Amino acid sequence: MSVTILRANALTLPLADASVDLVVTSPPYFGLRSYQDGGEHYSGQLGSEATPAEFVDALIVATREMVRVLKPSGSIWVNLGDSYYSGKGAPGRTTTDTKNAGRNPRREGGSHLDASGLGIPRKSLVGIPWRYAIRCIDELGLILRAEVIWSKPNGLPESVTDRVRRSHEQWFHFTKEPHYYSAVDEIREEHLTTGRGLTWEQRKAAGIRTDLEQSNARSSEPVGIDNARAAHPLGKLPGSVWTVPTEPLRVPESLGIDHFAAFPTEWPRRIIQGWSPREVCTACGEGRRPVIASVGLDMSRPQARRANELAEKAGLTEDHLAALLSVGVSDTGRGKATQNGTGKNRPEVYALADVARDALGGYAREYLLRRPTGLSYACACPDTSAPATPGVVLDPFGGTGTVALVADVLGRDGITVDLSADYCRLAEWRTSDPKQRAKAARVERAPEVPDGQLSLFGEPA
Repeated sequence: MSVTILRANALTLPLADASVDLVVTSPPYFGLRSYQDGGEHYSGQLGSEATPAEFVDALIVATREMVRVLKPSGSIWVNLGDSYYSGKGAPGRTTTDTKNAGRNPRREGGSHLDASGLGIPRKSLVGIPWRYAIRCIDELGLILRAEVIWSKPNGLPESVTDRVRRSHEQWFHFTKEPHYYSAVDEIREEHLTTGRGLTWEQRKAAGIRTDLEQSNARSSEPVGIDNARAAHPLGKLPGSVWTVPTEPLRVPESLGIDHFAAFPTEWPRRIIQGWSPREVCTACGEGRRPVIASVGLDMSRPQARRANELAEKAGLTEDHLAALLSVGVSDTGRGKATQNGTGKNRPEVYALADVARDALGGYAREYLLRRPTGLSYACACPDTSAPATPGVVLDPFGGTGTVALVADVLGRDGITVDLSADYCRLAEWRTSDPKQRAKAARVERAPEVPDGQLSLFGEPA
């Protein structure tokens, strides 16, 4: 695993075609601020364009580069915020305005969101994310697989009295192909209604029912394996609203660099775990996907431990337990793997299930609540002994190096690109600092950075 830091322009990435497994990035927002390099605002940075259309034009050029370097099986995740258009035609900030010194002084009038004549109704949202997403579909042929809302529980207050406070931003998930690498099982969430950690009496008093109980309550059918699909052994799929607090980044004063927009490590963590391979097979070139290697009882439950005792005492085999799972606690045959084409299980399956039910009694239900006991990783390649390389994660607007940092501690190769040499130095500090690495890895002490892991080179193209 490694981190590569490149001072380069995101519009002309110095990377080979189809060399990246995942792109995760948050481009500068339109008209918000002008970033500095060596204490000077530099030209060519995204977000300084005169109009929203010009900004989206530049963003599309950058996205074409992302598409070029992305493998056919890869994904692109882009975070974009929106802004309101004031259109007041105000004279703007002056060079003596220190309060907003970090905001965009591209011209004497400051932000283009204050300028008149953009053809947008005053007080309206500009609609940057939607403009961008539609053009990605129409012009680049990308598949928009998901829009995920970033809900900010600690978002900044706003001085408005006639609308709701904006407390979210948008993430877009694009792919090049309908079939792409996904390991979404890695980021499944616990079923929220399980009452994990509560006694049955506490759960009952609180009115909490398990997903399995809720599934049963919604159906007149007896509970079988298909009817309990809400109780996936790995948990439920994440929804399209992710509540993630913002995180402050304290940069050492010795660096002499400020950055106002570092996003929390939780965002790239979920995306990297869910859509980038840990290992890429050198024989077939595919990312190895997680596979449930084994499933067992949830032994944290006393009922499960009792079920296991009864199964061992009765000498139940895996065939008995598989039949029980297929048939369910009732006689309703819902197991797809053992159905005979008529919607019912074969007679021999019912016979095995009957033996299991007689031995387990009411504890048979525990086998519908089984949990994974291990994961393995595999590709379609028949040569399971083929060596593998780490997956590659790219952030073409690297800033503080958050994406590369998280990719590295998760066992991937991270590449961060930025036009500013200052931010390249900032990313170098962040990806090598023990405290930052430990925080990203969710451990007290992170492993040291290997010698030669970091590279900062070249002038921007």
